[in-house]
Amino acid sequence: MFEPGEETVDLKAKKKDPLPIGWFALFTPDDAMQHDRGLYIRRRGLLIGIGVLVLVAAWGLAQSPDFVENIYAEGFGQSVGRGLAYVSSVVPTSVAEVFVVLTALWFFGIAARAAWHVGWRKRRAINAIACGGLHFGAFASITLALFYVLWGLNYARAPLIERQGWDEQNIAAVSRDAQQEELDALCVELVQATNDFYLLAMGSEDYGAPSAPTADIVIIDGAIDVAYTRVGEDLKLHESFGVSRGRAKPVAASFLMDYLHIGGFYFPWTGEANFNRNQPWCVIPHVIAHEKAHQRCITSEDEANFFGFLACINADEAYTRYSGYLFAQRQLLNELAKFDESRVAELVAQRHPGVQRDVNDLRAYWQKLSTGVAGKIGDASSAVNNAYLDLNQVEGGIESYRMSANLIIVYARKSGGLTSRKQ
Repeated sequence: MFEPGEETVDLKAKKKDPLPIGWFALFTPDDAMQHDRGLYIRRRGLLIGIGVLVLVAAWGLAQSPDFVENIYAEGFGQSVGRGLAYVSSVVPTSVAEVFVVLTALWFFGIAARAAWHVGWRKRRAINAIACGGLHFGAFASITLALFYVLWGLNYARAPLIERQGWDEQNIAAVSRDAQQEELDALCVELVQATNDFYLLAMGSEDYGAPSAPTADIVIIDGAIDVAYTRVGEDLKLHESFGVSRGRAKPVAASFLMDYLHIGGFYFPWTGEANFNRNQPWCVIPHVIAHEKAHQRCITSEDEANFFGFLACINADEAYTRYSGYLFAQRQLLNELAKFDESRVAELVAQRHPGVQRDVNDLRAYWQKLSTGVAGKIGDASSAVNNAYLDLNQVEGGIESYRMSANLIIVYARKSGGLTSRKQ
């Protein structure tokens, strides 16, 4: 016989508890507690502690200029960088890119699994958060410690002008009128050199489209490595500076670098130089040379730009030299514009049509990525990069990329010009 009371009680007894919604799931001591994961505090705490101790030791060693320059930058740092580059060069693609992707997927998988467990009351949210925090803390601590052991300690090096003994030739010691006259002469020289090597590389004053090298990227890369030997000899640097670190690698997911406004990056954990393959060709040789400077224990962006320029103009490949001179020309014209914009317009008008086409193409490329979602992502990326550079006490932060103009001018004053090498 049907009795409503019995059926009603039975249904209530069989009804499942609702899924935890809201913050009560953080602390509710229900049956989810029985499925909490172990925190492994001792093991993960040990890793965090080791990382912190290494970072403290690195900070202490950074206070000794002699150790940083003579033992680390010209010894251990160079050796470990070459060793990592040699190992990673066995793989034709970017190991750095694979590492970043796998690491991101790993943490995403951990987070997704933890969220699923919490959602179905297989563990408490507070346990998932604690586990994730300790897990990430151990990973971040060891990764950051390795960064400073493998490469980051180079940030404590004295500035290049001081290392080279160029203090007496610093541009700040020159009067304003003399600076303008000097800049004008260098810009004239650079405009001419850029035109000459565009013509040599492309065979005409106007290729009719944005330029691209006729040589394979492998040849360009090799030419830059050979040029670094010449640069090291010219500046009387440690002999290890000229040793090859293997080929720079194009990033398969370069579209992400577009959104992040990144032309290239050095990955100290694998010793690799990586570059954005989507950017206009006219800048790629210099970007490669810039990242190869980072492989050689050069951390500051202005110094990497400067060494990249020197490597390009000392290369035996015409398009590589064109890229280097174009970089320097644009930097110094920007400096000259602070004195006389009309004079800059006169010099720009002297560019070959093909050179101007490349400049326009480069400007359009980055302008396209400076609006909408891409622009917001790029701004955030620049802010993070600026914070990173500030943290490592790089003068000027993100503006340091543009400060290489000073090094180019000082070098030109020391060398009697920028095109003195036999062309």
